[in-house]
Amino acid sequence: MIIMTAISMLFFSDPVDIKGILKNFTDEELEIILSEKDNETVSDDNYFEILARYQTFLCPKKVDRITTWIGSEVTDSAYIQKYELKNNPELSTELLKQNILASINKDSVAAKRAVRSNRSLNFEYTNRNTGESSTIVITTDDLK
Repeated sequence: MIIMTAISMLFFSDPVDIKGILKNFTDEELEIILSEKDNETVSDDNYFEILARYQTFLCPKKVDRITTWIGSEVTDSAYIQKYELKNNPELSTELLKQNILASINKDSVAAKRAVRSNRSLNFEYTNRNTGESSTIVITTDDLK
């Protein structure tokens, strides 16, 4: 499992610090967050904590020419992905929400766990120049 993950990250993603991942995450943690099957022995809280730590380890990650993913965090009521925007783009929050919903796999482990734990998926966008922020909230009803 770990070898395939490392190969995948080397060839199909931005350069990743494989040694850092292997140093900071156990094989069990990597299997939990990289598996397409839900491990019922792991609580939803623990799953999201590991996922947030893993995703944040991979950050910052350029999403497009103006957006950088800077990290993730989990609260009792939400799983939050934080993004930083450069320049002053005009955001249509409704269009952005539609695009996010279209790209979410509602059958994924993370989506199912969000619904089961009654957590929204929040996408926070902060403008680096102005400090203004906007949050797109994907509710559990949106994920059903």
